[in-house]
Amino acid sequence: MLKRILLGAAGGILAVPAAFAADLPVAPEPIDYVRVCDAFGAGFYYIPGTDTCISVRGRVRAEYRIGESELAQNYGAHWRDMNSSQFRSRGYIYMDSRTNTEFGLLRAYNEIWITYDSSGLFGFNGDGGGSSLSLWNSFVQFGGFTFGRTQSFYDFVSYPTWASVFTPQLSDQRQNLAAYTFAFGNGFSTSLSVESADDRRSDIDGWGYGGTKYPDLVANLRIDQGWGSAQLMGAVHQVWPAYNSTGATPDSEIGWAVGGGVKVNLPFAAGATVNLQGAYTKGAYAYATSSSTGPGNAFGYSGGNGGYDAVLDASGDLELSEAWTVSGGFGFAVSPSLTLALAGGYLDYSNDVNPVNDFKNYDAQGQIVWSPVEGLIMGPAVEYRYVDADDSVYEDGSIWTGLFRVQRTF
Repeated sequence: MLKRILLGAAGGILAVPAAFAADLPVAPEPIDYVRVCDAFGAGFYYIPGTDTCISVRGRVRAEYRIGESELAQNYGAHWRDMNSSQFRSRGYIYMDSRTNTEFGLLRAYNEIWITYDSSGLFGFNGDGGGSSLSLWNSFVQFGGFTFGRTQSFYDFVSYPTWASVFTPQLSDQRQNLAAYTFAFGNGFSTSLSVESADDRRSDIDGWGYGGTKYPDLVANLRIDQGWGSAQLMGAVHQVWPAYNSTGATPDSEIGWAVGGGVKVNLPFAAGATVNLQGAYTKGAYAYATSSSTGPGNAFGYSGGNGGYDAVLDASGDLELSEAWTVSGGFGFAVSPSLTLALAGGYLDYSNDVNPVNDFKNYDAQGQIVWSPVEGLIMGPAVEYRYVDADDSVYEDGSIWTGLFRVQRTF
């Protein structure tokens, strides 16, 4: 009996370490914590388990707009029904991913706008209100290549002001494209871009556009250095008439545009910049300006007959329209939290076949921006446009708008 007791006790003692060993915790898998990526500036983090850096940011904008127009020839007695005020709220989502590769930078970028308007400024009886979703940017960059939706490689200067109820007298277009940029060094580069022609059509008076046959071809030569930047640019655009079974369809024509701009950082004030840009177009009106405001299109939104790429003449041929613009702006910081900006522009449009639509636009814009804390800006902006109709069928007139904006970027 004593022998059995001793053997049982010994077995129990020997079993204890095995039991304890079975209960010991298993070593956890290593956790790949999110790490800051400082290769591309603030706000980037490594995606866990990869060498790709990503930044997800946002913005909220609240805005109140007012405006009046003397260009009532399109509306006659209905001017009383026009909206002269508008509330707008807009949310932004920015997603930027970047990876350094042996071929250069690999980048994918998305920018989404979600907007809600109480009504359309200069619309009728509350028209134009509601929500909208815009894919503002969506592109891939790989080395010197760019594919997707982004700013046209023809565009250069953007106005330093918020005033944008009607578009400034310069080319400002986002569209689908495929481009290659070659850097020579010392800030010099050149780009060749194949871009969607649909976004640059301004219609053919008396006939209309047909289907899209060829994309636009855009090229630029650019310099970016410490003093500022400058660019020369050009574009080729096909003017392709629609088929019409009732008559001879006009032959297509080739429109074109050339332009140049310069932006200089001034040394006498903090953040002071001045820019100037000019362009001449023939059969490519949308490369002169992103605005369609003309004597027969009062308020500057797309559509109407602010300007045509071509006009059908009496012999059934297309006469390409001409347009030229010059614009400039100046901005500077009064203090670390207060900045001012002024801008102006001029547009001259003409076509000898139908001079009733010939016009000139004169623009002036200004804004004050206060930034009480980092990431928050607010302030007012105003803009004024005078439309000089060259033909007596339409009256000359002016448009003015004002807005107050509050914007938080995070």
